[in-house]
Amino acid sequence: MARPPLVLGTWGKIKRAQRGGSWIAYARFRDYDGVTRQVERGGHTGAAAERALLAALRDRARLPNEDLTPETRLNRVIDDWDKHLDDRDLSDGSRVTYRRQLRHVRKAMGSLQLREVTVQAVDRFLTALQASSGPETARITRVVLSGVCQRAVRKGAMATNPVRDADTIPRKKPVVETLDVEAVGIVRSQLRAWDAGRDARGRARVTDLADPVDMIVGTGIRTGELFAVRWEDLELDLDVPLVHVTGTAVHKPKVGLVRQPYPKTEESNRSLRLPQFVVEMLLRRRVESTSEYVFDSTAGTLRSPNNFRTQWRTFRAASGYEDWVVPKTFRKAVATLVATVAGDDVAGDQLGHVKGSTVTRKNYIKRLHLGPDVREILEQFATDPALTQRIEK
Repeated sequence: MARPPLVLGTWGKIKRAQRGGSWIAYARFRDYDGVTRQVERGGHTGAAAERALLAALRDRARLPNEDLTPETRLNRVIDDWDKHLDDRDLSDGSRVTYRRQLRHVRKAMGSLQLREVTVQAVDRFLTALQASSGPETARITRVVLSGVCQRAVRKGAMATNPVRDADTIPRKKPVVETLDVEAVGIVRSQLRAWDAGRDARGRARVTDLADPVDMIVGTGIRTGELFAVRWEDLELDLDVPLVHVTGTAVHKPKVGLVRQPYPKTEESNRSLRLPQFVVEMLLRRRVESTSEYVFDSTAGTLRSPNNFRTQWRTFRAASGYEDWVVPKTFRKAVATLVATVAGDDVAGDQLGHVKGSTVTRKNYIKRLHLGPDVREILEQFATDPALTQRIEK
């Protein structure tokens, strides 16, 4: 029976031989082209020759252009992972988030050698990070660190990915807080009065909060998508007026605020039917507008979602609302109302969530935990025993 071939990148038994006054050590090595070749090295003694051969075999076993070893610092793998991050199919927001979390990894573990990045080391790091920065930051950082370690595994510098065996970070069940129809109506009225009012110095406000909130309430659109809507994305003269969601406003590192020509997910690229109160608001704005953007900045350019949220917080503080009332709360109000009337799937489609995901149900819909209607059954407890006995007599 023929001898089975060596595994790629491995060698067979090392042998020694004496040649004249020196020694050689040699072994068969199977290269990555599938060809098995003899490799040999010399030395003054057999042991020295074997040590030289082992070093040569280890070098040869590394993939071309790779020199990561268990002694390599984690920072080097982080640099490599970061360099290839732009090649991945990720949104700009995700890249920014991942690179932000890389700073935590560099600071706490970057100087460790790869062989020192153990399950225990990962657990210690993530536990400390969760205590200092919260579970959400720790969860995202865990994903990033796992990607870094997996790259080292693929390069042959780590045998396994220690993050996979580290403790997971528990996720608390989110409590959905939102506004009902009546409360939304009150806020909308307050916003119109706020926009028409004056600030503490007596100057007319230029906040423009009411119309954008009406757009969110009438569509469930994301804040970034809202400010990316251009007049060319609207079809207001149709029997059923539409808004085509085709982009989102994002902040790019070293670039600034830009209109990204695609929204958050594939499902987010959608066309939404517009209710009449939104159509009337948009027709009014179209007459007054000189910008390509429907909800533009005071300079007529793309409006920053961050600036919008800052203006919202000023209104919220002056109006006495709790901190959980944010622009996204109106999106949750849309999800809750639509789900109550038409079902969770319809609500998810309206919001642009991935079909079949639990995001809408878990994070956007406020449930009314209404028990069964057993009033007639429980009414039996209201019977007066004394009265019953008198009737029986």
